[in-house]
Amino acid sequence: MLPEWKQIRSKKITPLYLIIGTEDYIINETKQLLIDNILEGEEVEFNYANLDLEEMPIEAVVQEAESMPFFGDKRLVMANNPLFLTTEKSKNKVEHDTAKLEAYLKEPVDYSVLCFVARVEKLDERKKLTKLLKKTATVIEAKRPNENELKKWIEAKLSESNIQMSQVAITRLIELTSGQLTTAMNELQKLMLYCFETKEITIQDVESLVVRSLEQNIFLLLDKMIAMDIIGALRIYYDLLKQKEEPIKILALISSQFRLLNQLKILEQQGYSQQQAATKLKVHPFRVKLASKQAKTFSELQLNQALKRLAEIDLEMKTGFGDKDQKLEWFLFELQDNQQKRV
Repeated sequence: MLPEWKQIRSKKITPLYLIIGTEDYIINETKQLLIDNILEGEEVEFNYANLDLEEMPIEAVVQEAESMPFFGDKRLVMANNPLFLTTEKSKNKVEHDTAKLEAYLKEPVDYSVLCFVARVEKLDERKKLTKLLKKTATVIEAKRPNENELKKWIEAKLSESNIQMSQVAITRLIELTSGQLTTAMNELQKLMLYCFETKEITIQDVESLVVRSLEQNIFLLLDKMIAMDIIGALRIYYDLLKQKEEPIKILALISSQFRLLNQLKILEQQGYSQQQAATKLKVHPFRVKLASKQAKTFSELQLNQALKRLAEIDLEMKTGFGDKDQKLEWFLFELQDNQQKRV
């Protein structure tokens, strides 16, 4: 749990908050915590405003914050998308009177809480207004956690409900959700409801209940190929077709995974660590960790041949040449044959 969350739950509320980051789970949980701990019952209807700074000027938001609460002691104003604090350009070109905000930040009213929600990696630290806001507000970082941090998030959630879960099961949950906090916590909530009476989540529960994304199924498909399990790979492929996934979409994701394997192999040869590679490729570190294992099972020649063949299949599919389903089947057989030759 974030230290700022503990402060909010203890009713130690500050007049200004700033949420920075792209992790939906942290953003949404923080917003809900503020609502639950500032407003009561019907007060939400009268004293809560969720505003978009892409649609209205900042002076209107300030005016909203300065309005007296109705049937309550506090107002809560959420100000989303403050792009004027970043290097990004507004699509709607709303004109903001930032002088009004600057004055408010220096002397906020005591009956309102104004929370800025910036769904960006970082703000423009060169701007005077950014510096002032970060100085006067309680800053909450909604950044993507690494694998160890994600485990702590999961363990904390389990502890709240007094539910047991082995490290093996936690690791598997992280794998199946591709290290994504929001997805992992959503799936964990489902597992906790399922195991509410037994108070224990097993690896079997994770395997049977956690929904695999299309990307995760593609990763597992390649894992089957690496393990020389063509039957298992084809079973995953046929299941995807039954789920009405388009062959050309499956092809695109397989191609994307092979490009990642190829890029990782090149970067590792250049001495990049997994973390450095993740940063350079702008890919989640956990995905890089898993893909790095797959990359080691292919030679550079195999990866280049696979990418070339996938490009050919892509062109054939788009020009209507042959059966789309069978083309990917044959690719899997070809890949299996190449893997066997390498062994």
